[in-house]
Amino acid sequence: MNIAALAALLPTYSASSVSATKAASSDSPSAAQTTAPGWSNSGGTVSVPPLELPTRESFAAATATFTASTREAFREAGIRVPPEAVLTPDSEGYVSVANNHPDKAKIEQLFHTNKNLRDQFAKVSSGASLLRSAQTYGDYANSYAKLVGNPQAQAALVEARVAQERQNPYITVGSGQSEIFFGGLQGVSA
Repeated sequence: MNIAALAALLPTYSASSVSATKAASSDSPSAAQTTAPGWSNSGGTVSVPPLELPTRESFAAATATFTASTREAFREAGIRVPPEAVLTPDSEGYVSVANNHPDKAKIEQLFHTNKNLRDQFAKVSSGASLLRSAQTYGDYANSYAKLVGNPQAQAALVEARVAQERQNPYITVGSGQSEIFFGGLQGVSA
């Protein structure tokens, strides 16, 4: 799984949403620590909010909300659909249009400036990655167990799993339901 996708399960923080507080430690009175909303820092120990794992039902609801919000934002911005836009996270964590949509720059700017839409995308893309990982883990674990005594084959299986987990999700947004897939744009024409 993509680390950026996992990180998206936690609240997203910008520099403006993080408040700096003076360190309470007597060792470095001038040191500053940053504490983000939902996180706590007590006596040098940082605790994070609980991780909420998506269920199939909550993921379906999040996807439907994202699709409706995105379609509305596209309509308001004058973005044409069809053709459908194929969205994926880029290496910087921004939403990128992966296909040759005629309004590609406009769509990417929309996600860059609309935090709510960007957060919904992060929730859906990270949820898709997490659910895919969970759904395929049993087969992976069984295959790994069958290779006991063959460390080279186990290593190859682990490498293949890591490559699979690094694949970003692609989310189509068009006039129908959104589709989520992995593995690239083979067969996508727009």
